[in-house]
Amino acid sequence: MPHGDTTAAIDLSSATIAATVSRDGARVPILIDGRLVMPPGVVIGPTGHLYVGVDAATSIPADHRFVPDPTALLGKTAPTDVAPTNPVDLLAAVLRHVGQHAAHQIGQPITALTVTIPPGWGPRRRQQVTEAAQRAGLPSPALVTAPAALAAYATTVGHPAPAGSCVLVCQADRHPATLTVLHTVDGGYHELATRRLDDTPDLDRLITDHVIHTATEDDDPLCTTDDDPATANDHRALTDAVRTARQLLVTQERAPVLLPAPRPPAIITRADVARAAQPVLDQVPSAVADLLDAADVDTGHLTAVILRPDPGLPAVGKHLAHATGTTPVLVDHPHALADGALTLTAHHQPAPRAAAARLPRVRLRISDLTGTLLLGACSLALLVQAVLTADITIHNTWVVGARTSLPQLGIAGALAMLTAIAIAHLAPTTWLTGTPTTPVEEPTTGSLIRRSYLAAAVGGTITATLYGLATGTAFSFDYTSYLKWTLGGALPLAACAALIAITAPRIPAHALPHWLTLTRPAITHAATAAAGIWLIRAAYTLSTPIDLTGMPGLASTIGAALLGTATALTVSRTRTIRLITTPGLTIGYALVISYNTHSALIIGYLVALTWWGIRLTTDTLRLAFPHTGNALRRLLDRPGN
Repeated sequence: MPHGDTTAAIDLSSATIAATVSRDGARVPILIDGRLVMPPGVVIGPTGHLYVGVDAATSIPADHRFVPDPTALLGKTAPTDVAPTNPVDLLAAVLRHVGQHAAHQIGQPITALTVTIPPGWGPRRRQQVTEAAQRAGLPSPALVTAPAALAAYATTVGHPAPAGSCVLVCQADRHPATLTVLHTVDGGYHELATRRLDDTPDLDRLITDHVIHTATEDDDPLCTTDDDPATANDHRALTDAVRTARQLLVTQERAPVLLPAPRPPAIITRADVARAAQPVLDQVPSAVADLLDAADVDTGHLTAVILRPDPGLPAVGKHLAHATGTTPVLVDHPHALADGALTLTAHHQPAPRAAAARLPRVRLRISDLTGTLLLGACSLALLVQAVLTADITIHNTWVVGARTSLPQLGIAGALAMLTAIAIAHLAPTTWLTGTPTTPVEEPTTGSLIRRSYLAAAVGGTITATLYGLATGTAFSFDYTSYLKWTLGGALPLAACAALIAITAPRIPAHALPHWLTLTRPAITHAATAAAGIWLIRAAYTLSTPIDLTGMPGLASTIGAALLGTATALTVSRTRTIRLITTPGLTIGYALVISYNTHSALIIGYLVALTWWGIRLTTDTLRLAFPHTGNALRRLLDRPGN
């Protein structure tokens, strides 16, 4: 059974996708297909099957379509030629894949979701992200812009920004690079202005063209455009080799670039990268000036400059420092945006409720089914015994009176309702046969709780009504008194089940395992009480098994002891109280049992069952409305009350 809240953060605003899960305050980086980060590419097969996490350098069959980044297609009014599939479906496939890896790695479902998005996204693309998450079977996400997530991460690693200050954030690892000014407010950030470096060249493409023109002959097929199907794979392989070489240039002056065979490798240097990147660097001073002017701040208002660097373009930091007068804080951790988003939403995102959570479903065990059937059998056995051992008075072939144990009929009705509650307890977490349905089709735990407990309240009440009517029919006598007792034993528990159905979906998802433990009916206690009542009734009517074994006095004493034990265990919950009350009630019931007192002892157990239902309902209300309970306690604890 899961324990604690599990909030997943998925970064959709970087060049690669990363995910982190917060479980009970601990951050767990998620490995996706064995990698810390996943390429955002999606391949669409000829039959519509989607393959996610595909790198741009991967060789794609001719009858497949490759989408480098589904988020780039969001907000478009019509499908493109590259990806005729709905971009929301593509993004949903990506989110589903990441969510499944996250749930599998931590061993429990995701109860809340945070997604980082690029700055400047408006309601249309935000709504599409929310729709994609819902199609993926994930909770509705809290959306955090990438600059705010980076700023929050930098704050947690030792670079705090006081409230009222301004922060400049540069995300250089995504094409095109983006500059944003944030205003720090209590618990978050307000975006003042954002600017993209327009017409920013693709460095990998520029360096690839440089390598082709300097390391190949004029008639080499690589000199053709990469749109040519005959050389498209060679161009992708060369671009991947250039990207790898740029990574090596971070720590060395020169790096080899492997050209497609049989061509010899080429060599690129940091100077080649700097030459290709110069158009980007030339934009930085004017872009910073325009951005600060749009935000209505100057460099004196900036308390920090945060840079998400491109490993192959280290000179961006120097140009930012020159333009702002502040040395940038480099944030290059692959999960920085996901961690920063979790930091922001931890204070503002309400705890997920059972109405939006999905607990893992487990196969119904034989013990679960046996326990429920045992409760139903105990209820039916007490009803049948009360009917068969009744003392019926007949006058002139007319039944003029029928005497039986009315409290026993009340217990039979209460156990019928308890059986329905036991079935309702299993419904949110078990399934019968086959495989679980997909997350999109699977109802939430809150919905299952509501349906099952409402069905228990209705079904148990109907069963108790049938018990009363069946008793009157069996006696051919007025059923009113019997119906009062069977319904009187069942209706308090039915009211508790209905109230639980209404309020339980509001329980926080992390408290559901504890609540499910509290609501598990004590089947052994109920069966013990039923056995005790059966023995008591059999002793005073000399019916089975007393008619075969004799010793009615001993049987009634044993039955009373069992009933006392069950009553003590049903009323109490803690081990200490049970150790005190159980011996006392067991011995006390055995001493006071008689024909005149046995009905009162049975009614005592009926009260204990009712108290169990009331206590369960109170626990449910306390978990569903914790703030209300705290407020009432503070009101009662005021001096003078």
